Amino acid sequence: MRKAILLAGFFTLSVLAGCQTNEKNSEIAEDVKKIEENTEEKGKEDAKKDKKENNKDSIAAEPTSMPTSFPVPTLSPHEGTISKPSHAENFQQNKLIFVGDSRTEGIQDAVHDDSIWSCLSSMGYDWLISTGVPQIEQEIVDNTSVIILMGVNDVQNLNKYVQYINEKAKEWTDRGASTYFVSVGPVENDPYVTNEQIESFNAAMEANLLGVTYIDVYEHLMETGYSTLDGTHYPEDVSVEIYNYILDHLEETTGGLWG
Repeated sequence: MRKAILLAGFFTLSVLAGCQTNEKNSEIAEDVKKIEENTEEKGKEDAKKDKKENNKDSIAAEPTSMPTSFPVPTLSPHEGTISKPSHAENFQQNKLIFVGDSRTEGIQDAVHDDSIWSCLSSMGYDWLISTGVPQIEQEIVDNTSVIILMGVNDVQNLNKYVQYINEKAKEWTDRGASTYFVSVGPVENDPYVTNEQIESFNAAMEANLLGVTYIDVYEHLMETGYSTLDGTHYPEDVSVEIYNYILDHLEETTGGLWG
């Protein structure tokens, strides 16, 4: 409205001063333009001020509500959540036996479950056939899942692993048990083995194992990300991730291991 009044005044001035020179008209128009700009700027400032006052009133009038829930505690970088369902009766019917090296020890320490664990640090094929399997052989019965995690310490024994695991898998199948081989997981600057060597080992194991279900932890960790404590061994959260991935795979291949 202010702008309309000013424009009307400008029109009246122009008519009354029609006899003046074009130069005078230009000066008047310039003055009016400045007045319009100043008036418009003041209007914007007044509008902002009114809006700010309204917001204050609105905030002051709004009652403070109490939170309906509390934040979940944040896990430390070395913690994880175990996803095994707690079905005690089904767990007893489906016995789990883990056989492996120091990485398997790391999983056992991370999850503390009721499975049977046959694992020892720095071990490989020779320990597997002399101690690792023999000490749990009598536990393998109907509805048992034997899960083998070996190879990172001696990928050169590839052919021996294939032959031995295939022989045992046939025996265990006759008892009503199932055999699983978990691929060797990746490393970070390990002085004794490279990821290229691990990939070759894993590919050959997958291609040549018979009557054995292959669980590809290597690819899973490469896709989801991982870390190591010393280039070889995994922190607790990665160990738990491997454990959960194995259980998920058992669920898929057995049609519901946990009932």
